[in-house]
Amino acid sequence: MRYATGIHVIAWCKRFLLQIPSSRLPGIWGALGPVAKVSGLSMLITVFTPTYNRAYILPRLFESLKRQSFRDFEWIIVDDGSTDDTRKLVEAMRQDCQVIFPIRYFFQVNSGKHVAWNKGLDEAEGALFFPVDSDDYLTDDALERIGENCETVMSNERLMALSGVRIFPGNKLTGGILQDNVGSYIDYSSIDRRSKGITGDLAEAFVTERLRRYRFPVFEDERFVPEAVVFNRFSNDGYLIRGYAFPLYVCEYLADGYTKNTDRLLITNWKGYRLYVSELMHSKVGIKAKAIPFCGFIYRSLLRLLGLYK
Repeated sequence: MRYATGIHVIAWCKRFLLQIPSSRLPGIWGALGPVAKVSGLSMLITVFTPTYNRAYILPRLFESLKRQSFRDFEWIIVDDGSTDDTRKLVEAMRQDCQVIFPIRYFFQVNSGKHVAWNKGLDEAEGALFFPVDSDDYLTDDALERIGENCETVMSNERLMALSGVRIFPGNKLTGGILQDNVGSYIDYSSIDRRSKGITGDLAEAFVTERLRRYRFPVFEDERFVPEAVVFNRFSNDGYLIRGYAFPLYVCEYLADGYTKNTDRLLITNWKGYRLYVSELMHSKVGIKAKAIPFCGFIYRSLLRLLGLYK
């Protein structure tokens, strides 16, 4: 409990300092930084965004971050080899006079979202690691919601993360039975949550130091590994996620995104996909949690054999 309390003390101090113009605080962040670094409590939340050629839509997420009432966070952007104006856009964002949170930008040769995730996790200074894709944006109270509920998660060694639901166009919510638990929560294992009635894509804020034990594997000749590889590994080790009914961000699957191109991505990055299916089949979850992924693997194996989606 003292760990979470320490985070909130530093968070309060930083929120107080952020109300003072930076011109009147020469050297204050340089003095505060080393203390935070030593304690491991630089800030409460790292918002992490991997991106590739999304300069046309990234400002929407940026504007939603500026609307947050909660300020103890940083935004890490890992650019996966963009050829558009993403770098210039980020520099312009940094110069925005309204911005009072740090934006940290890292560029990598096009290697895939999973490699960008590893990089973001390595660089994160927040006690919580909150991935938000570049085509999504936050609800106005998203970070406040995470901050309000983080202590109960970080003080429980069995929990890897807290999750909220996503909103889709038309105000459609994800989460399944989570939606019926307003004001409460459900602790669940990610690997078999769908068989328990928790459905759809959720928005997770992970305890950073716990998640760092579970990096994505990297295959030299491939650029995609399913996120479920990491989720399943920490689930098999007994970690749970605390699921809430409140929405954290608005989600829109674009034509150039991963979700719209699932079959092609999995078939052309076969090592990562095969690893995911193999580990799932050897896990201790019930047959119900394995059935759909197994059928999907057989289907895509046939597509691959027939030479489709190359």
